[in-house]
Amino acid sequence: MFDVIQQTDQPAPAASALLLFDRAMRIRAISPDIVCAAQQLNAMTDHQLSELGINRSDVEDTIERYI
Repeated sequence: MFDVIQQTDQPAPAASALLLFDRAMRIRAISPDIVCAAQQLNAMTDHQLSELGINRSDVEDTIERYI
């Protein structure tokens, strides 16, 4: 008879959009640091990277993503 509106723990669309925007801006603010770290890792040999458990392709993908 009556529709019951169930409350959820999800924020309203405007609040959700604001959270996404805030997260994107934070990522953008740290992207130079990410690129710098990835470039330093990229200077390492494949053997050094494998000792750290890092694949060279992951480093290259990160550099491409943030440049």
